[in-house]
Amino acid sequence: MNWFLHIFELFVRMGWLIMTPILITLCGKALGLSLGNAVSAGVRTTGAVFGLNLMANSLGSNLTSVIADITLNYQLALEITDAGWAASSAIAYASAISSWIIPLHLLVNWVMLLSRCTRTLNLDLWNLWHVAFLGAMVERLTDSLAYGMVTAGAMSVLILIFSDRCGWRMARYCQIPGISVTSGYATAAVPFGLVAEHLFNLIPGRPRLVLARGTEPRAALASPVAWSFSLGILLGVLAGREGIAILQLAMTFGALAFLAPHLGQAFSGAITPVGERMVSFSREKLGIKGNLYLGMTPTTTLGNGTMVVVTLMVAPLITFLAGNIPGNRFLVQGDIVMLPYIIGVIVIVCRGDLMRSLLAGLLASSTILWCASSLAELFTLGAVTANAEAFEQLGTISNFSDGGNFLCWLSVQAGSYGFAGMALMVVVVVTLAVWNRNRIVTGADVAGLRPKRVRRAEDAPAPEPAPAAEPQEDAGAQQ
Repeated sequence: MNWFLHIFELFVRMGWLIMTPILITLCGKALGLSLGNAVSAGVRTTGAVFGLNLMANSLGSNLTSVIADITLNYQLALEITDAGWAASSAIAYASAISSWIIPLHLLVNWVMLLSRCTRTLNLDLWNLWHVAFLGAMVERLTDSLAYGMVTAGAMSVLILIFSDRCGWRMARYCQIPGISVTSGYATAAVPFGLVAEHLFNLIPGRPRLVLARGTEPRAALASPVAWSFSLGILLGVLAGREGIAILQLAMTFGALAFLAPHLGQAFSGAITPVGERMVSFSREKLGIKGNLYLGMTPTTTLGNGTMVVVTLMVAPLITFLAGNIPGNRFLVQGDIVMLPYIIGVIVIVCRGDLMRSLLAGLLASSTILWCASSLAELFTLGAVTANAEAFEQLGTISNFSDGGNFLCWLSVQAGSYGFAGMALMVVVVVTLAVWNRNRIVTGADVAGLRPKRVRRAEDAPAPEPAPAAEPQEDAGAQQ
Protein backbone atom coordinates (compact mmCIF):
# COMPACT_ATOMS: atom_id res chain seq x y z
CA MET A 1 0.00 0.00 0.00
CA ASN A 2 2.95 2.34 0.63
CA TRP A 3 3.95 2.29 -3.04
CA PHE A 4 0.42 3.38 -3.93
CA LEU A 5 0.61 6.43 -1.67
CA HIS A 6 4.15 7.22 -2.81
CA ILE A 7 2.86 7.69 -6.37
CA PHE A 8 0.53 10.48 -5.25
CA GLU A 9 3.16 11.97 -2.92
CA LEU A 10 5.53 12.19 -5.91
CA PHE A 11 2.73 13.82 -7.89
CA VAL A 12 2.33 16.50 -5.21
CA ARG A 13 6.08 17.08 -4.87
CA MET A 14 6.41 17.73 -8.60
CA GLY A 15 4.06 20.68 -8.13
CA TRP A 16 1.49 22.38 -10.31
CA LEU A 17 4.13 24.10 -12.46
CA ILE A 18 5.24 20.73 -13.83
CA MET A 19 2.05 18.72 -13.70
CA THR A 20 -0.41 21.32 -15.05
CA PRO A 21 1.02 21.33 -18.60
CA ILE A 22 1.18 17.54 -18.50
CA LEU A 23 -2.47 17.18 -17.44
CA ILE A 24 -3.68 19.80 -19.94
CA THR A 25 -1.70 18.07 -22.70
CA LEU A 26 -3.15 14.68 -21.84
CA CYS A 27 -6.69 16.09 -21.70
CA GLY A 28 -6.23 17.92 -25.00
CA LYS A 29 -4.87 14.83 -26.71
CA ALA A 30 -7.66 12.65 -25.29
CA LEU A 31 -10.23 15.15 -26.58
CA GLY A 32 -8.83 15.04 -30.12
CA LEU A 33 -6.27 17.85 -30.34
CA SER A 34 -3.04 17.17 -32.19
CA LEU A 35 -0.03 16.56 -29.96
CA GLY A 36 1.53 19.89 -30.91
CA ASN A 37 -1.64 21.86 -30.16
CA ALA A 38 -2.19 19.97 -26.91
CA VAL A 39 1.37 20.67 -25.72
CA SER A 40 1.03 24.32 -26.75
CA ALA A 41 -2.23 24.64 -24.80
CA GLY A 42 -0.65 23.05 -21.72
CA VAL A 43 2.45 25.25 -21.71
CA ARG A 44 0.60 28.48 -22.54
CA THR A 45 -2.10 27.80 -19.93
CA THR A 46 0.54 27.20 -17.26
CA GLY A 47 2.31 30.41 -18.26
CA ALA A 48 -0.92 32.40 -18.00
CA VAL A 49 -1.73 30.92 -14.57
CA PHE A 50 1.83 31.71 -13.46
CA GLY A 51 1.28 35.34 -14.50
CA LEU A 52 -2.04 35.50 -12.68
CA ASN A 53 -0.34 34.13 -9.56
CA LEU A 54 2.31 36.85 -9.73
CA MET A 55 -0.42 39.48 -10.02
CA ALA A 56 -2.34 37.97 -7.09
CA ASN A 57 0.84 37.88 -4.96
CA SER A 58 1.47 41.57 -5.66
CA LEU A 59 -2.13 42.47 -4.83
CA GLY A 60 -2.04 40.38 -1.67
CA SER A 61 1.28 41.77 -0.39
CA ASN A 62 0.25 45.40 -0.93
CA LEU A 63 -3.15 44.75 0.62
CA THR A 64 -1.53 43.10 3.65
CA SER A 65 0.68 46.13 4.19
CA VAL A 66 -2.26 48.54 3.90
CA ILE A 67 -4.51 46.56 6.27
CA ALA A 68 -1.66 46.33 8.80
CA ASP A 69 -1.26 50.12 8.67
CA ILE A 70 -5.01 50.69 9.00
CA THR A 71 -5.15 48.33 11.97
CA LEU A 72 -2.28 50.16 13.64
CA ASN A 73 -3.56 53.62 12.72
CA TYR A 74 -7.01 53.01 14.21
CA GLN A 75 -5.76 50.72 17.00
CA LEU A 76 -7.95 47.82 15.89
CA ALA A 77 -7.28 44.54 17.65
CA LEU A 78 -9.16 41.39 18.62
CA GLU A 79 -8.09 38.47 20.77
CA ILE A 80 -7.54 35.81 18.07
CA THR A 81 -4.30 36.00 16.09
CA ASP A 82 -4.28 35.53 12.32
CA ALA A 83 -1.72 32.76 11.76
CA GLY A 84 -2.07 32.73 7.96
CA TRP A 85 -2.60 29.81 5.60
CA ALA A 86 0.57 28.08 6.83
CA ALA A 87 -1.24 27.06 10.02
CA SER A 88 -4.06 25.24 8.22
CA SER A 89 -1.48 23.66 5.90
CA ALA A 90 0.38 22.30 8.93
CA ILE A 91 -2.87 20.86 10.33
CA ALA A 92 -3.71 19.20 7.02
CA TYR A 93 -0.31 17.65 6.41
CA ALA A 94 0.00 16.41 10.00
CA SER A 95 -2.96 14.12 9.34
CA ALA A 96 -2.86 10.82 7.47
CA ILE A 97 -5.77 12.18 5.42
CA SER A 98 -3.31 14.31 3.42
CA SER A 99 -1.75 11.14 2.01
CA TRP A 100 -5.12 9.73 0.98
CA ILE A 101 -6.89 12.87 -0.18
CA ILE A 102 -5.90 12.69 -3.88
CA PRO A 103 -6.95 9.05 -4.45
CA LEU A 104 -10.07 9.61 -2.31
CA HIS A 105 -11.08 12.73 -4.24
CA LEU A 106 -10.36 11.10 -7.61
CA LEU A 107 -12.54 8.14 -6.61
CA VAL A 108 -15.38 10.45 -5.55
CA ASN A 109 -14.98 12.57 -8.70
CA TRP A 110 -15.08 9.60 -11.09
CA VAL A 111 -18.01 7.96 -9.32
CA MET A 112 -19.93 11.23 -9.58
CA LEU A 113 -18.99 11.65 -13.25
CA LEU A 114 -19.99 8.11 -14.18
CA SER A 115 -23.27 8.45 -12.27
CA ARG A 116 -23.78 11.92 -13.83
CA CYS A 117 -23.92 13.61 -10.43
CA THR A 118 -21.45 16.29 -11.57
CA ARG A 119 -20.23 17.92 -14.76
CA THR A 120 -16.74 18.67 -13.40
CA LEU A 121 -13.49 16.73 -13.77
CA ASN A 122 -11.15 18.28 -11.21
CA LEU A 123 -7.58 18.92 -12.38
CA ASP A 124 -6.67 21.19 -9.45
CA LEU A 125 -5.20 18.40 -7.34
CA TRP A 126 -2.63 20.53 -5.49
CA ASN A 127 -5.29 22.52 -3.66
CA LEU A 128 -6.87 19.34 -2.29
CA TRP A 129 -4.96 19.87 0.95
CA HIS A 130 -7.70 22.42 1.75
CA VAL A 131 -10.17 19.50 1.66
CA ALA A 132 -7.79 17.39 3.73
CA PHE A 133 -7.81 20.20 6.30
CA LEU A 134 -11.59 19.87 6.68
CA GLY A 135 -11.21 16.17 7.42
CA ALA A 136 -8.25 16.80 9.73
CA MET A 137 -10.29 19.20 11.86
CA VAL A 138 -12.99 16.56 12.35
CA GLU A 139 -10.30 13.96 13.05
CA ARG A 140 -8.81 16.25 15.71
CA LEU A 141 -12.25 16.78 17.28
CA THR A 142 -13.37 13.14 17.29
CA ASP A 143 -9.98 11.39 17.42
CA SER A 144 -11.24 9.23 14.55
CA LEU A 145 -9.44 8.92 11.22
CA ALA A 146 -12.54 7.25 9.76
CA TYR A 147 -14.73 10.26 10.57
CA GLY A 148 -12.09 12.52 9.07
CA MET A 149 -12.00 10.50 5.84
CA VAL A 150 -15.80 10.50 5.60
CA THR A 151 -15.78 14.28 6.05
CA ALA A 152 -13.14 14.74 3.32
CA GLY A 153 -15.18 12.58 0.94
CA ALA A 154 -18.43 14.41 1.72
CA MET A 155 -16.80 17.82 1.26
CA SER A 156 -15.36 16.66 -2.08
CA VAL A 157 -18.91 15.98 -3.24
CA LEU A 158 -20.11 19.44 -2.13
CA ILE A 159 -17.21 21.22 -3.82
CA LEU A 160 -17.93 19.47 -7.13
CA ILE A 161 -21.60 20.46 -6.88
CA PHE A 162 -20.62 24.08 -6.22
CA SER A 163 -18.17 23.90 -9.11
CA ASP A 164 -20.99 22.97 -11.50
CA ARG A 165 -22.59 26.33 -10.71
CA CYS A 166 -19.49 28.13 -12.04
CA GLY A 167 -19.10 26.44 -15.44
CA TRP A 168 -21.52 28.33 -17.67
CA ARG A 169 -20.70 31.55 -15.83
CA MET A 170 -17.02 31.14 -16.75
CA ALA A 171 -18.13 30.81 -20.37
CA ARG A 172 -20.49 33.77 -20.17
CA TYR A 173 -18.37 36.28 -18.28
CA CYS A 174 -14.80 35.17 -19.06
CA GLN A 175 -15.37 33.66 -22.52
CA ILE A 176 -13.71 30.44 -21.34
CA PRO A 177 -15.84 27.42 -22.39
CA GLY A 178 -15.61 24.01 -20.74
CA ILE A 179 -13.79 25.30 -17.63
CA SER A 180 -14.90 25.56 -14.00
CA VAL A 181 -13.33 26.28 -10.61
CA THR A 182 -12.59 23.76 -7.86
CA SER A 183 -11.02 24.60 -4.53
CA GLY A 184 -11.64 23.71 -0.91
CA TYR A 185 -11.95 27.31 0.26
CA ALA A 186 -12.67 29.57 -2.75
CA THR A 187 -15.42 27.43 -4.27
CA ALA A 188 -17.17 27.51 -0.88
CA ALA A 189 -18.00 31.17 -1.67
CA VAL A 190 -20.37 30.10 -4.49
CA PRO A 191 -23.50 29.99 -2.25
CA PHE A 192 -22.90 33.59 -1.14
CA GLY A 193 -22.78 34.73 -4.76
CA LEU A 194 -26.04 32.90 -5.47
CA VAL A 195 -27.69 34.51 -2.42
CA ALA A 196 -26.64 37.98 -3.58
CA GLU A 197 -27.96 37.24 -7.07
CA HIS A 198 -31.30 36.15 -5.62
CA LEU A 199 -31.62 39.21 -3.39
CA PHE A 200 -30.87 41.66 -6.19
CA ASN A 201 -33.23 39.83 -8.54
CA LEU A 202 -36.05 40.72 -6.14
CA ILE A 203 -35.53 44.37 -7.09
CA PRO A 204 -37.86 45.42 -9.94
CA GLY A 205 -35.94 45.60 -13.20
CA ARG A 206 -33.08 43.52 -11.80
CA PRO A 207 -30.51 46.34 -12.11
CA ARG A 208 -26.90 45.47 -12.92
CA LEU A 209 -23.72 47.53 -12.64
CA VAL A 210 -21.03 45.76 -14.67
CA LEU A 211 -17.63 47.37 -15.15
CA ALA A 212 -15.71 46.90 -18.39
CA ARG A 213 -14.18 43.44 -18.52
CA GLY A 214 -12.00 44.04 -21.58
CA THR A 215 -8.73 45.93 -21.91
CA GLU A 216 -10.35 49.06 -23.41
CA PRO A 217 -13.28 50.39 -21.30
CA ARG A 218 -15.94 52.57 -22.85
CA ALA A 219 -15.65 55.33 -20.22
CA ALA A 220 -13.73 56.20 -17.08
CA LEU A 221 -16.67 55.34 -14.81
CA ALA A 222 -16.76 51.86 -16.34
CA SER A 223 -13.00 51.38 -15.97
CA PRO A 224 -11.73 49.11 -13.16
CA VAL A 225 -8.43 51.00 -13.44
CA ALA A 226 -10.09 54.29 -12.46
CA TRP A 227 -12.00 52.62 -9.63
CA SER A 228 -8.86 50.87 -8.32
CA PHE A 229 -6.79 54.05 -8.52
CA SER A 230 -9.43 55.96 -6.53
CA LEU A 231 -9.74 53.19 -3.96
CA GLY A 232 -5.95 53.12 -3.66
CA ILE A 233 -5.98 56.81 -2.69
CA LEU A 234 -8.72 56.16 -0.11
CA LEU A 235 -6.85 53.19 1.36
CA GLY A 236 -3.63 55.20 1.50
CA VAL A 237 -5.38 57.95 3.45
CA LEU A 238 -6.97 55.44 5.84
CA ALA A 239 -3.55 53.82 6.35
CA GLY A 240 -2.08 57.19 7.35
CA ARG A 241 0.38 57.38 4.49
CA GLU A 242 1.74 60.60 2.99
CA GLY A 243 1.31 62.13 -0.46
CA ILE A 244 3.92 60.26 -2.52
CA ALA A 245 3.25 56.96 -0.75
CA ILE A 246 -0.49 57.36 -1.40
CA LEU A 247 0.09 57.97 -5.12
CA GLN A 248 2.43 54.98 -5.33
CA LEU A 249 -0.19 52.76 -3.72
CA ALA A 250 -2.92 54.10 -6.03
CA MET A 251 -0.76 53.53 -9.10
CA THR A 252 0.02 50.00 -7.93
CA PHE A 253 -3.62 49.04 -7.57
CA GLY A 254 -4.54 50.80 -10.81
CA ALA A 255 -1.77 48.94 -12.63
CA LEU A 256 -2.96 45.60 -11.27
CA ALA A 257 -6.50 46.33 -12.47
CA PHE A 258 -5.07 47.22 -15.89
CA LEU A 259 -2.95 44.06 -16.00
CA ALA A 260 -5.69 41.64 -14.89
CA PRO A 261 -7.78 41.54 -18.12
CA HIS A 262 -4.64 41.16 -20.25
CA LEU A 263 -3.65 38.09 -18.23
CA GLY A 264 -7.26 36.89 -18.35
CA GLN A 265 -7.22 37.10 -22.14
CA ALA A 266 -3.91 35.22 -22.23
CA PHE A 267 -5.41 32.42 -20.14
CA SER A 268 -8.61 32.36 -22.19
CA GLY A 269 -6.69 32.14 -25.46
CA ALA A 270 -4.46 29.36 -24.10
CA ILE A 271 -7.14 27.08 -22.63
CA THR A 272 -9.94 27.71 -25.14
CA PRO A 273 -8.83 25.01 -27.64
CA VAL A 274 -9.10 22.39 -24.89
CA GLY A 275 -12.33 23.90 -23.56
CA GLU A 276 -13.94 23.92 -27.00
CA ARG A 277 -12.97 20.28 -27.50
CA MET A 278 -14.56 19.48 -24.14
CA VAL A 279 -17.77 21.17 -25.30
CA SER A 280 -17.90 19.29 -28.62
CA PHE A 281 -16.90 15.99 -26.97
CA SER A 282 -19.72 16.34 -24.42
CA ARG A 283 -22.34 16.91 -27.09
CA GLU A 284 -21.14 14.74 -29.96
CA LYS A 285 -19.64 11.76 -28.10
CA LEU A 286 -21.54 11.72 -24.82
CA GLY A 287 -24.78 13.16 -26.13
CA ILE A 288 -25.55 15.04 -22.92
CA LYS A 289 -27.41 18.30 -22.52
CA GLY A 290 -24.85 20.96 -21.75
CA ASN A 291 -21.27 19.81 -21.36
CA LEU A 292 -18.58 18.69 -18.93
CA TYR A 293 -16.11 21.07 -17.30
CA LEU A 294 -12.43 20.82 -16.43
CA GLY A 295 -12.04 22.03 -12.84
CA MET A 296 -9.08 24.35 -12.33
CA THR A 297 -7.47 26.56 -9.69
CA PRO A 298 -9.33 29.68 -8.47
CA THR A 299 -6.39 31.67 -9.86
CA THR A 300 -8.17 31.38 -13.21
CA THR A 301 -10.93 33.70 -11.92
CA LEU A 302 -8.54 36.61 -11.33
CA GLY A 303 -8.32 37.78 -14.94
CA ASN A 304 -10.70 40.73 -14.62
CA GLY A 305 -10.40 44.19 -13.10
CA THR A 306 -13.67 43.90 -11.18
CA MET A 307 -11.99 41.36 -8.88
CA VAL A 308 -9.40 43.99 -7.92
CA VAL A 309 -12.07 46.65 -7.32
CA VAL A 310 -14.27 44.44 -5.13
CA THR A 311 -11.27 43.16 -3.17
CA LEU A 312 -10.17 46.74 -2.43
CA MET A 313 -13.72 47.51 -1.23
CA VAL A 314 -14.26 44.44 0.92
CA ALA A 315 -10.86 44.39 2.68
CA PRO A 316 -11.18 47.70 4.60
CA LEU A 317 -14.89 47.20 5.23
CA ILE A 318 -14.44 43.87 7.01
CA THR A 319 -11.47 45.32 8.91
CA PHE A 320 -13.64 48.09 10.37
CA LEU A 321 -16.74 45.91 10.78
CA ALA A 322 -14.97 42.96 12.46
CA GLY A 323 -15.53 44.30 15.96
CA ASN A 324 -19.25 44.76 15.30
CA ILE A 325 -20.01 41.22 14.11
CA PRO A 326 -21.77 39.39 16.97
CA GLY A 327 -19.58 36.64 18.36
CA ASN A 328 -16.55 37.59 16.29
CA ARG A 329 -13.12 37.64 17.96
CA PHE A 330 -10.96 37.47 14.83
CA LEU A 331 -9.42 40.28 12.76
CA VAL A 332 -7.92 39.17 9.45
CA GLN A 333 -4.44 40.50 8.74
CA GLY A 334 -1.77 38.35 7.08
CA ASP A 335 -4.26 35.92 5.55
CA ILE A 336 -5.94 38.82 3.68
CA VAL A 337 -3.80 37.59 0.76
CA MET A 338 -6.41 34.85 0.24
CA LEU A 339 -9.28 37.32 -0.17
CA PRO A 340 -8.75 37.92 -3.95
CA TYR A 341 -9.29 34.22 -4.69
CA ILE A 342 -12.58 34.19 -2.79
CA ILE A 343 -13.69 37.44 -4.42
CA GLY A 344 -12.64 36.11 -7.84
CA VAL A 345 -15.10 33.21 -7.55
CA ILE A 346 -17.84 35.54 -6.31
CA VAL A 347 -17.34 37.92 -9.26
CA ILE A 348 -17.68 34.97 -11.65
CA VAL A 349 -20.90 33.78 -9.96
CA CYS A 350 -22.32 37.32 -10.06
CA ARG A 351 -21.09 37.69 -13.66
CA GLY A 352 -19.16 40.86 -12.98
CA ASP A 353 -21.93 42.83 -11.30
CA LEU A 354 -20.20 45.24 -8.92
CA MET A 355 -22.96 45.65 -6.30
CA ARG A 356 -23.91 41.98 -6.22
CA SER A 357 -20.26 41.01 -5.88
CA LEU A 358 -19.75 43.54 -3.08
CA LEU A 359 -22.77 42.26 -1.15
CA ALA A 360 -21.70 38.63 -1.63
CA GLY A 361 -18.13 39.50 -0.63
CA LEU A 362 -19.30 41.14 2.59
CA LEU A 363 -21.65 38.24 3.40
CA ALA A 364 -18.91 35.69 2.75
CA SER A 365 -16.23 37.61 4.67
CA SER A 366 -18.47 38.25 7.68
CA THR A 367 -19.40 34.57 7.81
CA ILE A 368 -15.74 33.61 7.51
CA LEU A 369 -14.77 35.85 10.44
CA TRP A 370 -17.54 34.40 12.62
CA CYS A 371 -16.65 30.80 11.73
CA ALA A 372 -12.96 31.48 12.34
CA SER A 373 -13.84 32.73 15.83
CA SER A 374 -16.10 29.77 16.54
CA LEU A 375 -13.45 27.21 15.59
CA ALA A 376 -10.41 29.05 16.97
CA GLU A 377 -9.77 26.79 19.97
CA LEU A 378 -9.95 23.61 17.89
CA PHE A 379 -7.83 25.24 15.18
CA THR A 380 -5.22 26.26 17.77
CA LEU A 381 -5.08 22.75 19.21
CA GLY A 382 -4.56 21.26 15.76
CA ALA A 383 -1.87 23.79 14.77
CA VAL A 384 0.06 23.44 18.03
CA THR A 385 -0.09 19.65 17.81
CA ALA A 386 1.21 19.81 14.25
CA ASN A 387 3.99 22.35 14.93
CA ALA A 388 4.30 23.56 18.51
CA GLU A 389 7.49 25.53 17.83
CA ALA A 390 5.82 27.71 15.20
CA PHE A 391 2.38 28.29 16.73
CA GLU A 392 2.45 27.70 20.50
CA GLN A 393 3.62 31.22 21.38
CA LEU A 394 0.89 32.91 19.31
CA GLY A 395 -1.94 32.17 21.75
CA THR A 396 -5.37 31.48 20.26
CA ILE A 397 -5.07 31.46 16.48
CA SER A 398 -7.11 30.96 13.33
CA ASN A 399 -6.99 32.05 9.70
CA PHE A 400 -9.25 33.48 7.03
CA SER A 401 -9.14 30.99 4.19
CA ASP A 402 -9.58 27.65 5.98
CA GLY A 403 -10.32 28.27 9.64
CA GLY A 404 -13.26 30.42 8.60
CA ASN A 405 -14.53 28.20 5.79
CA PHE A 406 -18.22 27.63 6.51
CA LEU A 407 -17.83 24.05 5.22
CA CYS A 408 -15.31 23.50 8.01
CA TRP A 409 -17.77 24.87 10.56
CA LEU A 410 -20.54 22.58 9.27
CA SER A 411 -18.20 19.58 9.30
CA VAL A 412 -17.12 20.22 12.88
CA GLN A 413 -20.73 20.64 14.00
CA ALA A 414 -21.58 17.29 12.41
CA GLY A 415 -18.53 15.67 14.01
CA SER A 416 -19.49 16.99 17.44
CA TYR A 417 -22.58 14.73 17.36
CA GLY A 418 -20.53 11.63 16.64
CA PHE A 419 -21.97 8.89 14.46
CA ALA A 420 -25.41 10.52 14.24
CA GLY A 421 -23.96 13.78 13.02
CA MET A 422 -21.72 12.09 10.46
CA ALA A 423 -24.62 9.97 9.20
CA LEU A 424 -26.78 13.07 8.81
CA MET A 425 -23.98 14.83 6.88
CA VAL A 426 -23.67 11.87 4.51
CA VAL A 427 -27.43 11.76 3.95
CA VAL A 428 -27.55 15.49 3.18
CA VAL A 429 -24.59 15.31 0.80
CA VAL A 430 -25.98 12.26 -1.04
CA THR A 431 -29.35 14.00 -1.33
CA LEU A 432 -27.67 17.05 -2.89
CA ALA A 433 -25.73 14.81 -5.27
CA VAL A 434 -28.96 13.09 -6.40
CA TRP A 435 -30.61 16.51 -6.82
CA ASN A 436 -27.65 17.65 -8.93
CA ARG A 437 -27.85 14.46 -10.99
CA ASN A 438 -31.54 14.97 -11.72
CA ARG A 439 -30.85 18.48 -12.99
CA ILE A 440 -27.97 17.25 -15.18
CA VAL A 441 -29.91 14.29 -16.62
CA THR A 442 -32.96 16.40 -17.45
CA GLY A 443 -30.88 19.34 -18.59
CA ALA A 444 -32.66 21.61 -16.11
CA ASP A 445 -29.39 23.30 -15.12
CA VAL A 446 -28.84 24.39 -18.74
CA ALA A 447 -32.49 24.88 -19.75
CA GLY A 448 -33.15 27.88 -21.96
CA LEU A 449 -29.53 28.55 -22.84
CA ARG A 450 -28.90 30.45 -26.06
CA PRO A 451 -26.02 32.49 -27.47
CA LYS A 452 -25.83 36.08 -26.32
CA ARG A 453 -26.21 38.80 -28.97
CA VAL A 454 -22.83 40.31 -29.82
CA ARG A 455 -22.56 44.08 -29.54
CA ARG A 456 -18.79 44.50 -29.43
CA ALA A 457 -15.89 42.30 -30.38
CA GLU A 458 -14.64 42.02 -26.80
CA ASP A 459 -18.10 40.92 -25.65
CA ALA A 460 -18.25 38.02 -28.12
CA PRO A 461 -19.77 34.97 -26.39
CA ALA A 462 -17.90 31.78 -25.81
CA PRO A 463 -18.76 28.71 -27.87
CA GLU A 464 -20.75 27.43 -24.89
CA PRO A 465 -24.30 28.86 -25.00
CA ALA A 466 -25.24 31.42 -22.40
CA PRO A 467 -28.56 31.65 -20.58
CA ALA A 468 -31.51 33.74 -21.59
CA ALA A 469 -33.13 32.84 -18.28
CA GLU A 470 -31.30 31.77 -15.18
CA PRO A 471 -31.53 28.12 -14.10
CA GLN A 472 -33.99 27.65 -11.26
CA GLU A 473 -31.49 27.04 -8.52
CA ASP A 474 -29.66 30.25 -9.38
CA ALA A 475 -32.72 32.38 -8.71
CA GLY A 476 -33.29 33.84 -12.17
CA ALA A 477 -30.29 36.17 -12.53
CA GLN A 478 -30.13 38.26 -15.70
CA GLN A 479 -27.15 39.65 -17.58
